[in-house]
Amino acid sequence: MLDEARPLARERWLEIAERAAAGCQAGPRDPKQSRSRRRQLDLLEAATRVFARDGIAKAKMADIATEAGISVSSIYDYYPSKEDLAYEIPIRRLAQFYAEFLAEGRALTTMRERLRLFLRMAAEYAARNPDWARLLYLEIWPSVLIEEARVRSAIDDFGRIVVALVRDGADRGEWSRELDPYQIATILMGSITHMIITWLLYGRPADLAGAAPAMVSQLLRLVDTCGDWTSAA
Repeated sequence: MLDEARPLARERWLEIAERAAAGCQAGPRDPKQSRSRRRQLDLLEAATRVFARDGIAKAKMADIATEAGISVSSIYDYYPSKEDLAYEIPIRRLAQFYAEFLAEGRALTTMRERLRLFLRMAAEYAARNPDWARLLYLEIWPSVLIEEARVRSAIDDFGRIVVALVRDGADRGEWSRELDPYQIATILMGSITHMIITWLLYGRPADLAGAAPAMVSQLLRLVDTCGDWTSAA
């Protein structure tokens, strides 16, 4: 039962998700003309395929240019280096993912429902975009060397949203206020991320999107019992 003893402030998850969805969709070097923007998006799609196939370190700009049907020099009109091009891909796709979650999450009434949606959609989005998922989860996310502020912020927003959903849910009485939101976020994100990585590397589960709901249900049952752990400690 929700705790209605005091009015709620503006929900944390909504503020973070709105910023995450809007803040990274446009890059600093985006062209203004629609034709050039279309060419840029085609370049990003081609680069995603090449990076997923060859890896960032081994990928060649010449191969990306061939895949995109443009000259190598044209790539540098948009991105000054291969790394800048590689980082732009997760930035854009994560912004799209956050926007999709926001569109569906607004209509839900509880944080539990929103948390379930967010975790399920993370797996479904990876299943729909396997090349992007391979680039993000196998190369960029695990890297401790990422210093580019925009890509770091886009990745960190994933955790910020989960933490905010847990906090907002505790404020509403949906689960124990004794929960450590960062600990819970680590468990939830680690489980979903590991599921996606196992799918990328080994093809298990064969149907990632289909397996996600059962996994998320198990994780949420775990969250329900975590308050007992905290009290016992």
